[in-house]
Amino acid sequence: MPIDEFRAKIDRLDARIVELLNERSALVMEIGKIKRAEKAPIYVPERERMLLDKLEKLNAGGLLDRDSLLAIYREIMSAAIKLEKPLAIAFLGPNGTFSHQAVIEKFGHGVTLLPQRSIADVFRSVENGRADYGMVPVENTTEGVVNQTLDALMNSGVGIVAEHELPVRLILYGTGRIEDVRCVYSHPQPFGQCREYLTSRLPGASQIEVTSTARAMELAGRDSDSAAIAGKLAGELTPLPVLAENIGDNPRNITRFAVIGTQTGAPSGNDKTSLCFSLHDRSGALYDALRPFRNHDISMTLIESRPLKSGSWEYCFFVDILGHRDDPAVAAACKELESDCAFFKIFGSYPRSL
Repeated sequence: MPIDEFRAKIDRLDARIVELLNERSALVMEIGKIKRAEKAPIYVPERERMLLDKLEKLNAGGLLDRDSLLAIYREIMSAAIKLEKPLAIAFLGPNGTFSHQAVIEKFGHGVTLLPQRSIADVFRSVENGRADYGMVPVENTTEGVVNQTLDALMNSGVGIVAEHELPVRLILYGTGRIEDVRCVYSHPQPFGQCREYLTSRLPGASQIEVTSTARAMELAGRDSDSAAIAGKLAGELTPLPVLAENIGDNPRNITRFAVIGTQTGAPSGNDKTSLCFSLHDRSGALYDALRPFRNHDISMTLIESRPLKSGSWEYCFFVDILGHRDDPAVAAACKELESDCAFFKIFGSYPRSL
């Protein structure tokens, strides 16, 4: 068949796709009216998870790979949410950071971006209603947990409503030659994620920590003997030549982000619950505290300790478990744990990242 006939068929399919998207959008607008009347959340993570799981099953054996299909629907859902009510998302800025990239991957391009100067500012933006949600880093497979986020979760009135895992691909940018680089700018986290590369390829270059990878790009553009370590989005927003790609020490480097908000979601069928607790000072206290999880056959995916600011060597423990706080086993285990704690707080139950 001639290529023009194939293109004519594609044109007819495109017309049908546009027609169906508009038909879908009309239904979304009706749902938005109901949500606003009932004062229900516009963004529903458990519904999002169920839809994406269903799409993945519908695509079994299809030509589109999983990631491409989900990326297409991410933008369809983003446009749909914008029709219901435009969402404002706070994140650790400025534009071009990995947090910015996580917002785009999670919510698409149909949201209002609110870059903030610090993680604490992200929490404050959600607490005071300026932002509908916030995107904050929780942990990295190379550098571990982000303590500022854990501290803010302990003291904030907002919780975790969703999560997103972002593969981190670190890139070295600069205007000169790599052999002439004498100074490298970046955020502390990327520096920690490419120590081996810097030691072997740029042993004489000074490493200057700045507030964000976007700021690093700005500074690196001023001198030909300077470079910046940042991600792909930063390079798209601040075009500097690429000196080296994939310079991270760990090829499976992933940062887990939490979406913070004020709502409490229903179970999706594949959830995670984040919580923290501190214990009375006695022998075997931690062993006893974790026993309810074992007794109720609940898996832990994270446990991290953090000193309390009392100055008396007391610790708070941060734990992620599989399951939703409304699941009978999780509810029973948490009730038993809370009865044995000096302090106990659930940060939220939310769908596990895809």
